[in-house]
This record gives sequence, structure tokens and C-alpha cells, in this order.
Amino acid sequence: MEGVLIAIDGPAGSGKSSVAQAVADELGFVNLNTGAAYRAVALVALQDGVDLDDGAALADVSRRVSLDAQGARVDGAPVPEDELRTPEVSAAASTASARPEVRAVLLDVQREAARRARREGGAVVEGRDIGTVVLPDADLKVYLSAAPEERARRRAHQTGREAELDRIREAMRQRDRQDSERETSPLKPAPDAVILDTTTLSLEVVVSRVLELAHGLIEKGA
Repeated sequence: MEGVLIAIDGPAGSGKSSVAQAVADELGFVNLNTGAAYRAVALVALQDGVDLDDGAALADVSRRVSLDAQGARVDGAPVPEDELRTPEVSAAASTASARPEVRAVLLDVQREAARRARREGGAVVEGRDIGTVVLPDADLKVYLSAAPEERARRRAHQTGREAELDRIREAMRQRDRQDSERETSPLKPAPDAVILDTTTLSLEVVVSRVLELAHGLIEKGA
């Protein structure tokens, strides 16, 4: 019997990565961070001087990217997480992810990674369009949100760049606008997603709520 697929979506700083990892660890599932694939494309594009408005060239870069439980890989080699989390890569990832040519390539990459993980027992898949586009048939869909100021504070703390709070806040504001307004797979909750506002909630409380939903699903046999 195949395992359960849990989709966790939401904007940057809403707690997706921390919640997804904790839930996956608790359930013994694979955790897939699909955003890492877009960040890997952006990183390579910046390094190689690829025009972020050139959809065809970015699609070629995307074909070099794969995804597994350890994160994103380029040409089979893992990409260090800290290289994917710089403000420059974040901004470039938002631009690249708006290109339909990129999303078309990475959609297959994400779905194949999820299928592999499901065969291995189950997966928690995080991103911005998992419940709406990548895995619309996910067994459980959760959308995390939080106030912009709190999301910026969390990202600054997470990356150890508290002194750059204003810069991070502005970068996130621009990312939110781009992600929400793009024509291809805009950031929004799936109609059947459980929406959790994490602004005033601790990580432990959010994880507990998602686990409660997941255990209920598992007990019913998904």
C-alpha cells in the first residue's frame, strides 16, 4: 500500500520548512522542499549569467535539476542550502518561477520525487502550489499564513541576518506580489486546504495541529 502525501503551501516565512520537516520526522516520511528546485535554477542562472527573462534558457537549466529528500541537485550534485537562501537567489527564484517554461519542467521533477517518496512510505511536500497544481490529489492539504512583519522577522532570525530586517521585509513583499500575481500557478490556498494562521502560534502548536490532521487521515486509511 502506498503512503500518504501531505501538501504544505504558503508564502515565505510562514513556517513551511520547519513545520514540514518536523511533521515528516514525526511520521517517518520523506520531506520534499520543492522550492529548493526553483532556487537551484535561480542559483545556476545567476552563476552562469543566464537571462532571467529567457524562458527557454531557464528551461535548459531546469533540466539539470533534480529533487530528493536531501534537497536540490544540479547535474546530480547536491546544492548547499546556504547558497540557496541568499536574498539574491530568493529574488531570482521568484522571477524564474514565474516562467511557464520552468514550471513545466520542474512540475515533472516534483511529481516524480513525490511518487518515489510515496512508494517509500509517505511524503510531506512543501511549496507554493503543491495543493493546487503539483499534487492536487494529495491526501492532506495545509496552507500556512502569517502577518508579513512576523514572516520577515522569522526569516531574518533563521538566516542570522537580523541587521538586514528592512531589506528582507522588502524582498518578501516583492516576492509575495510576484508569486500571487503570476499567471502560471499563482500562490493561493487549494479550495480544500486547511488554512492555519501561524502569526501568534509556536512551531510546536502548528506541528501538533498538522499531525492531528495527519493521524486522523492515516487512521481512516487515507
